[in-house]
Amino acid sequence: MEITIKQLKTHFQNLIQQDELSHAYLFVESVRANALPLAQWLAQRLFCDHLTTAGFPCGQCHECQRIIEGNNPDYLVLNSTTKTISVDDTRHLKEELSKSGYGSWRIFVIEDADKMTIPAANSLLKFLEEPVSQVLIILTTTQESQILPTIRSRVQTMMLPEPDLTQRVQSLSDLGFNQELSQLLAQTTLNQSQLAELAEDEQLKEKISSFAQWWPRLALGDALAFPQVQTTILPAFKGNLLQDLCQEMLLIVFSDLFTAKFSLAQPLKWPQQEPSYQHVAGKITSGQLTASLTEVLQMKQLLHANVTFQNVLEQLSLQFFMIKEGNFK
Repeated sequence: MEITIKQLKTHFQNLIQQDELSHAYLFVESVRANALPLAQWLAQRLFCDHLTTAGFPCGQCHECQRIIEGNNPDYLVLNSTTKTISVDDTRHLKEELSKSGYGSWRIFVIEDADKMTIPAANSLLKFLEEPVSQVLIILTTTQESQILPTIRSRVQTMMLPEPDLTQRVQSLSDLGFNQELSQLLAQTTLNQSQLAELAEDEQLKEKISSFAQWWPRLALGDALAFPQVQTTILPAFKGNLLQDLCQEMLLIVFSDLFTAKFSLAQPLKWPQQEPSYQHVAGKITSGQLTASLTEVLQMKQLLHANVTFQNVLEQLSLQFFMIKEGNFK
């Protein structure tokens, strides 16, 4: 039975009451949804001026509000907008750790800790090996395998539950997305702040439409998919956030294509693309699809290794063309 967020909060509440809170945690989730809110709740629990009778943070007092607004100097969140978290970023964390806090606790959160470079991770490792009293470090990730084993061995790993899809779709509708985009974006690992930023993009619908016209050519190994990377996709998907979205959509359509090809008993993540799925599925073999899906799944590794977005998509187009021609194992 999957543990709930409420049960996790009760677990942390008990740890705090028993003075058994660890110095470092790794929050693992499949989709960015609950890790940061849980870290924020934990900070509120440690700082709240008016705990409820159950011992939970009130969410309304001055300290709780400061944490929500990001104005508490003892609660710091590192969320890099670049593809990696560098040693310079963790050096800033080291400087903060050396300072005295205003309160009894200091809490540091590293969002998407899988983005840490090896030097950055090794720098953090020194903090984890010599924990400081009343300092709590929380790492979040959707890619646990990308966290160094030496880091994982020195933190308490908490597996967070899958977010409720219905609630996530509703939250996207509240941001102003239409039904199709709400359902599509709810399937991604983008967090709420990233989704809110996308909601401000007035051309988002057109950009996704361009992607929807391009991916079937890519999947079929059409030679035109390669030049369309430069003429269509790159101009539409500029910046890290949109490029992350493009990568997420590729994972979604090829997962759905796999579902359509093998008639799996599971709902499509982007059901509006079903005509394209059926068209593509009827023109490629099972082996070609499996090889294609493998290539798509390797995209994140290439981007994580700092291969440019353009190079990754162009390489993907060439690989799909080779798969079409039968040049795959």
